[in-house]
Amino acid sequence: MFKHALATLSVLAAVLVAAAWRQPSTTPFGFTSASARTYDALERRFLELPSPDRIRDAHLHLSAKPHVAGSERDRELAEWTRDRFREYGLDDVKITTHEVMLPLPEETSVEMLQPQAWRASMREEPIAGDPYTQISAEEAGLPYHAYSASGEITAPVVYAGSGNPADYDRLASLGIDIKGKIALVRYSVPYSYRGFKALTAQQRGAAAILIYSDPADDGFAKGKVYPDGPWGPPTHIQRGGIVYDFMVPGDPLTPGWASVPGARRISRGEAVSLPKIVSAPLSYQDARVILEAMTGPDAPKEWRGALPITYRVGGEQPIVRMRVRSDDSVRPIWTVTGAIRGREDPGVLVIVGNHRDAWIYGGVDPSSGSAALMELARTLGELKRSGWQPRRTIVFASWDAEEFTLTSSTEWGEQHEENLRGHAVAYLNVDSAASGPNFTATAVPALNRVLGEAARTVRDPVRRITIAAASRDRLSRERGVLPTGSTSELVDNRLGSGSDYTVFLNFLGVPVADLSFDGPYGVYHSIYDNHNWVARIGDPGFRYHGALVRLWGVVTLRLTEADAVPLDYEPYAERIGEFVKDLERRWPAGVPGLPEVSAAAAEMKGAAQSFNQRRSEALAKTDRGALELLNSRLMAVERALLNPEGIPGRPWYRHLVYAPRFTYAPELLPGIAEAMDADDRERAGRQANLLEKAVRRAAELLR
Repeated sequence: MFKHALATLSVLAAVLVAAAWRQPSTTPFGFTSASARTYDALERRFLELPSPDRIRDAHLHLSAKPHVAGSERDRELAEWTRDRFREYGLDDVKITTHEVMLPLPEETSVEMLQPQAWRASMREEPIAGDPYTQISAEEAGLPYHAYSASGEITAPVVYAGSGNPADYDRLASLGIDIKGKIALVRYSVPYSYRGFKALTAQQRGAAAILIYSDPADDGFAKGKVYPDGPWGPPTHIQRGGIVYDFMVPGDPLTPGWASVPGARRISRGEAVSLPKIVSAPLSYQDARVILEAMTGPDAPKEWRGALPITYRVGGEQPIVRMRVRSDDSVRPIWTVTGAIRGREDPGVLVIVGNHRDAWIYGGVDPSSGSAALMELARTLGELKRSGWQPRRTIVFASWDAEEFTLTSSTEWGEQHEENLRGHAVAYLNVDSAASGPNFTATAVPALNRVLGEAARTVRDPVRRITIAAASRDRLSRERGVLPTGSTSELVDNRLGSGSDYTVFLNFLGVPVADLSFDGPYGVYHSIYDNHNWVARIGDPGFRYHGALVRLWGVVTLRLTEADAVPLDYEPYAERIGEFVKDLERRWPAGVPGLPEVSAAAAEMKGAAQSFNQRRSEALAKTDRGALELLNSRLMAVERALLNPEGIPGRPWYRHLVYAPRFTYAPELLPGIAEAMDADDRERAGRQANLLEKAVRRAAELLR
């Protein structure tokens, strides 16, 4: 009797745990009533499986040693990932090798010659009690900017704020000439890609550029620094690539085609994505010495950071010598993929991925996401081993060399272009899984509804309310107004670049989403971004990692199992209309062709509404033939928004609604916007005409 009571309590506890992770059952988007009942049991089983302890253990292994792309440790982790995928029961597990230009540093030095002799340490100081920071300089590797030009530069230093074009205009107004000099600039908050800073300095005639993290942006001015808090200590150095991948990502020597062994390569001089300027990163401890030696006028107020010094713009003093030398060899990188084959539509793919390579340990970026990917593969693999097989195929991908130029995802996407353009439902990316408790989702509008439903299903692991409700509460506090609770507030539909979803959206026309939990994070791309930071500060207990796996898995399962592919193009049409209004506000005198684009967006919205009605009717009747036809049309809609010729000046970027600005920030309706920025109204009109036709193609598919 007592044993029976215990068994009953055990079953009840399991049911309550599952219930705690989801709201009362409703019919998910895209399911028939009968399928929803079967699916509901599957989802409940899945939600019980993710384990924060297992995620922590995987994270401990993934971030145990430095593993920059192309290194021996990176290869070891590729093989470890392959072996885990096989252990979890995935199908078609393999490592794909690409051979890419992967520069590694041979020398990075910065020294002051005048007014006094001094040399930058280029080293991050160890932290007592954190063994990850006790490694040798050789193990940590030289801090550098990947794809910097090699060279030796001796010149005066000019402080140029955040290094944006307007900052150089301001210097010119102060009588400061940047040509032939070294620009010292800050990393930007909000983020502005370091490669854009390098290009801007190059275009303005600077001989070299130094980029440092000011404590006003990610150090003591924000709060407690590591190890007492999340912010960057004085010697933290943000490494990173400066390649111009906003022109074309991936291997610079194989632009637009896959860098498989034996592939044709262009010369370095032909590669439009390679910088011609010498560049290096600095800690704010080292940057302070240079800033204190500055002469010239006081820096504009908005350029002044948090260091206890007088910020000046320089121009004559100090004199600094930079030496940067990189080995620009072609090296192998390794993409690891596995799958769970579909039972009814095995050729149709839902792809999930994260990059594996890190500048050092990559505690948050990317090892938190890598550990989440491994747990997603393990838990879905456990469902497979228990007899489940998805309707469509799920592909798991561990990318390599993302930190350099979104490399292996780009090369893999180019290699499999034909199959992916014909058969990929969506790509779901996680770069960094958790650096705090704040859920963020960026996605094309077609995924809004499925993301919103998942966020109303999975619960915040600390507050025990749904992720959607927790996000709504946070927005209310931040904005001082009560959000409406609409999915448009939960999901950001303004996509730029900077992670592995780029090739899928901008080159292949596959719907994408990028998911994470964020928080204060001032150790980006430094030695302090390690397992200790994540376990003590970013996500103690790895609970938000577990929530991320649950949400990622629910979205994956619904995209995989739904009778009707759960993409919704009605909000997409609405967003295109909003993006048109954005351009009208930027250029109130008028933009050629925008009224026609607005009309096409309205047509697309009407077609999407009719499509949704037909889909609802087919689901109500369980009309398999109609659903199959509707699914095939849905799969083509995002592709209809591509232009095979690409946007002018950047032909690799084919999407007419989305492209990154050179800062990585989103450029919406990029062909039109960039033509107007160039004051080329004729080109803007042509681009508007192309966009109008693309939107009408999308409407026709939905009709």
